[in-house]
Amino acid sequence: MSKNDDSVKPHDSTASGTFGDSAIDTHTAFGADSYHPGQPRVVTVGEALVDPAFVGRIYGSDRDNYAKRDHLGPRLPVLREDPDGYAPEDFEWSIAERPEDSDAELSFSTPTIDTQPRYDHGQDHVTEFVPDAPGTYVLELDAPDGVHEQTVYAFPEPPAGAERPPRVTLDARYDAAEAEFVVEADAELAPGADASTAALEALFLADDRDALATEDVQVDGTTARVSESALGGESARIHAAAYDGRLASVVDTVELSPEGGVELPNRPPEWIEDGVVYEIFTRSFAGERGETDFDVLADGVEYLDYLGVDAVWLTPIVPSASAAKEISGGGPHGYDTLDYFGVAPDLVPDGQDPIEAYRSFVEACHERDIKVVFDFVANHCGRDHEFFQASIDEQRDGLARWPRVDAWDADSKYYDWFDRVHEARYDGDGLVEPEPRVTGFFDLLDMPNFNFDNLAVREHLLAAADFWSGEVGVDGFRCDIAWGVPHDFWKDVREIVRSNDGEFLMLDESIPHDAGFAENEFDVHFDTVEYTGAAHDIARGEGSAFDLLDAVEARAEKGFPDHTLLLNATENHDEARLLNEALHADVHDDPAHVQRAIWAAGVALPGVPFVYSGQERQISKHGEGRHRGEGDDRDADVRPGGKQRALMNWAHQGDTVPEEHLQFYRDVIELYHDVDALGPDADLEDVWFRSDDHVLAFGRDATELSDLSGPARAVVVVNFESAGPAHVELPSVVDTTDRFSGTDLAVNADGASGDDAAATSDDLTTVAVDTIAVFETPTFDAVGEPIATWRGDTAPGLGPGHYEFPLAEDFAPGSFDLTNFEVREFAESYQFVFEFDAIENPWNRDTGFSVQLPQVYIRDPDADGGSVYAQAGVNARFEAEYQHRVLARPMGGVSVESAYGEVHATGGVEVLSDRDAVLVWVGKDALPDLDDAELVPLVTAFDETQFAHVRPVEAEASQWAFGGGRDDDLNPNVLDLVTPDGLSRAEALAYDDKELATIPFLDVSE
Repeated sequence: MSKNDDSVKPHDSTASGTFGDSAIDTHTAFGADSYHPGQPRVVTVGEALVDPAFVGRIYGSDRDNYAKRDHLGPRLPVLREDPDGYAPEDFEWSIAERPEDSDAELSFSTPTIDTQPRYDHGQDHVTEFVPDAPGTYVLELDAPDGVHEQTVYAFPEPPAGAERPPRVTLDARYDAAEAEFVVEADAELAPGADASTAALEALFLADDRDALATEDVQVDGTTARVSESALGGESARIHAAAYDGRLASVVDTVELSPEGGVELPNRPPEWIEDGVVYEIFTRSFAGERGETDFDVLADGVEYLDYLGVDAVWLTPIVPSASAAKEISGGGPHGYDTLDYFGVAPDLVPDGQDPIEAYRSFVEACHERDIKVVFDFVANHCGRDHEFFQASIDEQRDGLARWPRVDAWDADSKYYDWFDRVHEARYDGDGLVEPEPRVTGFFDLLDMPNFNFDNLAVREHLLAAADFWSGEVGVDGFRCDIAWGVPHDFWKDVREIVRSNDGEFLMLDESIPHDAGFAENEFDVHFDTVEYTGAAHDIARGEGSAFDLLDAVEARAEKGFPDHTLLLNATENHDEARLLNEALHADVHDDPAHVQRAIWAAGVALPGVPFVYSGQERQISKHGEGRHRGEGDDRDADVRPGGKQRALMNWAHQGDTVPEEHLQFYRDVIELYHDVDALGPDADLEDVWFRSDDHVLAFGRDATELSDLSGPARAVVVVNFESAGPAHVELPSVVDTTDRFSGTDLAVNADGASGDDAAATSDDLTTVAVDTIAVFETPTFDAVGEPIATWRGDTAPGLGPGHYEFPLAEDFAPGSFDLTNFEVREFAESYQFVFEFDAIENPWNRDTGFSVQLPQVYIRDPDADGGSVYAQAGVNARFEAEYQHRVLARPMGGVSVESAYGEVHATGGVEVLSDRDAVLVWVGKDALPDLDDAELVPLVTAFDETQFAHVRPVEAEASQWAFGGGRDDDLNPNVLDLVTPDGLSRAEALAYDDKELATIPFLDVSE
């Protein structure tokens, strides 16, 4: 028995059939185990759990404004296809506990736009809430099966403009010796977030549905421990969120069993981890209008298998208004559903049962290990849906496409099924719908939005989710307009489909994408605005190849956790064809090459590879569009010259199929399956490269994975030029044998290849890449040949030996211990390698380090002039004049300066991936020949608030200042340096009450 008494007492409304009766015509099933509203929720103060009116175009955008639709509703124990309504008294919400200084109240149908309030149906079954103070709130739901509690935890209100939330991924194990579970929260700051790792914390909450109480979860930092006995003999869920002092992460969840088992329910199914998804615009697959049915689709599975894809997503196959029309605005797309439990009659071969016809297609896919993704449209239905029509009392002709509504039938049980606002709808000819009118997808009349405040609506749609995932047995849902549906509904859907199939896939269409959908809702997410948008910019000649890399890297910045996946789609049925974009731009010698390159980059970058029906066959050039020419006034998804929903081009019908283009797709998909380093779990790495061509090069690191296929580290080069192979210089450690083509792509400076090719230099080699190449590499660090190496002083202490660390936790022990210093030569640059005992990045700098300010002072013995004083703030001088200094700031980059501070060149800096070292590089033309130079490498602490960015040493350590110095202005602010043999760090930094410390140079030639 759980602490919330989850024994089910189902609502007593008469179902459309008896559960378990195989003779019934409607679907009825058991759903949740109680009416409990679900998992604890984690928000920040002022974050609204509110479901605003969804009216799109009237207010400019139904995407950005309404990306976070949410509220709190009961889960439903019985799921019926056509339920009666629930009585107002069936459910009552209240606040049982709140922070002391909170005055927040629950609300229902909360208006978010003063000039257009939402219509309140008066049920008050689904509540909305905006916390006004940080802390724990406990909401109570009095339901037919008892009283349930739901925790809402609110972190403080974020600073204005705060962005880049942290991320968290849970892992857990059972410690048999201690009879306890150990749950680790891997909390990370978002790249570039204005936050400190010292502020990063983890919140752990027990699930209110389980016997385990949050008080029984013992937390130490980011680790939680739970005694086996605290589970009370039941499975228990623990939810965790990271908080960085400004923003909270998406919640992750772990489930613990009393037998010692551990599950992570918020993970994608294993099969998608190396899966390629293929979308079919269903009624175009046959290549002729009106000829696609499930026999044709089942026959086409052989083609999908030949192509090598792992999952197929069909656009909707349920009965729909658009599919039933001769000419529909967007073609026969099927997104205006008429029946959530049926199959469209136009897709059913003569004499076959509709559901069985679809099942036959599913089985044909399964026989070839291809998963089937069902297009689930929960946001809206078609205007001709019988439930919507039943909500109309009077209507008359008057519109070209739809009758005008004169009156609603408020007594119809379906009247409350649709989202409404307190206003009438008019057009130029008068009334279209009376108040309260219905909202729609993008406020279109064609597709009325469902009212998710109505439990009967939720039950109907959850029953549909159960039917297709359970009784029919599809493998996943692609959820149309997921951003238009409240988050709590998707959490319910996930529980249902995962109870039917533990490997069920949830794919969202959220535009723009929102990391919140990764919280026990979806496994894979659209990335239309950033990734698909970048792909199209490149195709039009308006973007850089690096835009794709930026789009992928931005995912972590937006809070998507590492365990969730995003779709690397370059086109789909709602977006223009990539090849169309390249053709119309008229800026490429070979637009098809550009299309191939953009798509191939999406296969090799982190994410889920995606193919939209026909892009592998150049459907833009060889497929028939759906526009019918003269007399056809459509100009949107179907338009003159548009091919995004075109009929498939098949050779057996006399269509042209470019075989080399098709073979390229097959070969790249095969490469993806063969090389684990290209998969979504491998890390993305920067690589050094140089080319005059439009190319993209990046690294993929799979060294942390087990049972690897292919190289553990790979360098990927993609050529977006269409005029011929791109010449790309890479570090000479890279193996030039291409894993894609199987050939050695090395060429010399004159373009010769094979036995005539030679390395460009000792450091570099040149390869010629046609479209994509994958090379094995032992490292991603472009480290040159050593010129000189020195070991640091191993004596304990900072500075002269008596300096003390600041009190803040940001300054980790070892972070200023300079253990090794190297001067290297690479290509046309000099490199300085500062190796420390430890490097951490508490302030989350993009360079990979935060607290150090490495510096190199360079003396040319043959030069005249210079200075003996270090840069301002260092408080030290040198034994002789120097002419150049190199400063590597964790933010602001590398500057090459004169001895008097004039900047005459810049460089770069990064942390090496395989050791605790900062690599600084500058062009050779900015410095004298270092073979005969003298150097002083040193490190101070970085402080961007101080003049010259040097953190001072004071007499007493404080939160942010080093201590242990004298109470005067002569303390050298040097925390470590490398000295000549026989001279200790303490001796080099010795000073008195009159003289600064005088530091000797190292002689490179020695």
